[in-house]
Formats: sequence, structure tokens, C-alpha cells
Amino acid sequence: MDLSLPDRFSSATFASYVPAHPSQDEARSAVQAFVDAAPWQRSWPQRLAPWRREPAQRGLYLVGPVGTGKTHLLASAYHTLHPDTPCGFMHSHTLFHQTETPYRVARSIADRCTVFCLDEVEIDDPANEARLVHTLQALDEAGVYLLASSNVRPEAFSSTNVGPTRFQHFLQNTFGGRYALQPVEGPDYRREAPSDAAEAHGAIYVGAPAHTQSHLRRACADCDDVVYLSFAELRERSRNTAHDTLVRQLTRPACLAIEDVTIASTDDALRLLRVVDALYTHPEAPVLYMTARRPPDDWFAPDQFAGLARAIAEKFTRTVSRLHALCAVVSVSTPVKE
Repeated sequence: MDLSLPDRFSSATFASYVPAHPSQDEARSAVQAFVDAAPWQRSWPQRLAPWRREPAQRGLYLVGPVGTGKTHLLASAYHTLHPDTPCGFMHSHTLFHQTETPYRVARSIADRCTVFCLDEVEIDDPANEARLVHTLQALDEAGVYLLASSNVRPEAFSSTNVGPTRFQHFLQNTFGGRYALQPVEGPDYRREAPSDAAEAHGAIYVGAPAHTQSHLRRACADCDDVVYLSFAELRERSRNTAHDTLVRQLTRPACLAIEDVTIASTDDALRLLRVVDALYTHPEAPVLYMTARRPPDDWFAPDQFAGLARAIAEKFTRTVSRLHALCAVVSVSTPVKE
């Protein structure tokens, strides 16, 4: 089980975090204060005195919309503490794919870490909800200090009604009393950042297929190792190929070009979501190019749906944010002239 910080966040520091909203400034101060206080280094008399009066603060839970720098703050804490204080870092997706029991996973983390950073806590299904809560319980019992980030408040974890009586007590009482909730609001920095030229990163060419295809081909012309897939082909591969195998296939080339992205259903959205999230977090992801008839913000917008589809669309918002980080969005109205 890899608990190291991904290379993508190797340069993240508190100094390089630039707040764009008052709550972001407050969040940075809260994480810095927690790190500087180092409650895990207090003497036993100091630990016992507050423990007898009230639960000791066991960590921070950063919650807010996508693109507000929550992961940056976790990575900054990791860099500040490690290696003097053993730290671990894990994405919730990795946690949910562990094959051992939550107790064994938590014990393995506790054996190697004093502070554990759990990034992007989210719930996909009842089984993941149960695994998350059991892991949090076991980490708390093992005395591990937690820094977590999420787009969802912890009391929302019990929304799927998996054993509500058993889990709600922990989430609303134990967790709520021992982990300080810190809002991190503000604009999505990935959308606010100025886009460099399409040649510097990937690009999403938006317009009629007859126009966007020529732009895509020109952008990939200098790449010696490029894989072209229509979105229909990508969708079919995701249905017939194990996800880990598909990710290995998609990250093998230097450039990946996906043509005519069209989201027609929640199934399409979930399949693209998993692919984009894997590319975003992969340490050696290819340069990504896409074509589409509409800009990514309109592919699966939450205000177009209700019920389960709306919940998936809200989750898809993070995927769109990550696409803005991976690609410049370029509107084209004419084909490239040779």
C-alpha cells in the first residue's frame, strides 16, 4: 500500500497557496496552526488533562467545492511534517479498492503514520460508505491524526441509509467532536488560471466536427506516439476492459486524442469521469486532446438534471474542473488551413 505523496503535488507549500477567498485564507491558517501545534508530540500529562474534560482534536476536515485548493493544503501539511513526523497520503478511490478489511487497512496505516492525509473523500455506493466509516473508526481508535478533504460534509455520508443508527452516532458525535470542520470556499482555480497556448498542454477543440478534427490532427502532428479514439470507441473499451487495464492502455502513449465527446446518459458521464480522473492523478499521463461540439461545462451540467442524474452531474463538475487543468478549451469555427 503506497502512502507517499503523488509527484503532482511535490511543489505544494503553504507559501505557494494563494487564497482567492477569505475562507481559503482561514483554511490555510487552520492547517498551519494544526501542523505547528503538533498535538501528537505533547507529553502524557498534557494529553491526559484535556482528554478527561473533552475529546482531543484529532484532525481537520476541509470541505468545499472543487478547485479551491484543498488538496494543495493537505500536500503542504505533508511536506511540512514529513519525514520528521511520519505521514501518509491516499486518495479515497485507493482506499475503497483495498482488499483487506477496514480494520487491517487502518492498522497498516497506523503502523506507518502518525498523520494521515485522506484526499477527496466521497461516497459512490453503500459498500464504500461502510468501508469509509469503519476505517475512520479504526484510525481514531489507533490514535492516528487525520487531515481530510471532501466536497461533502461528513453527516452526508449516511445519506444512503446503510446502518444509519450505527454510523450516524460516529459521524455526528465522535467524528463531529474530534475533527474540526473547516470550510474552503471560493472560485475554481483551474478555471480562473489563464490558459497557455494549446501546444503547451492538451486542448479541447470545440465546434463542428469538420472544423475540430483538422485542429486536432495538427496539434498531434509532432507527437511520435499518439493514440486516436472516438468517444464511442473509448466508451466501448470501458465496458469490455477492466478499469486498471484500460488505464494502463490509455497512459502508454505520449499523446491521447479522443474525438467527438458527447455525453448522452449518466452511463457516458460516469465512464468519462473515471477515465479523466485516472489521467489527472496518473504520474505519467499522456498529453490529452479532445474534440467536442459543445464546451465541457455543457456536457453534463447539474441544472439539466434531477435525482440521481443530478447527483452524478454534480460529481462530474470535478471532472470538468480537472479537464480545465489538463487542457486549454479552444473554440474553433473554421478548419485549419494547410
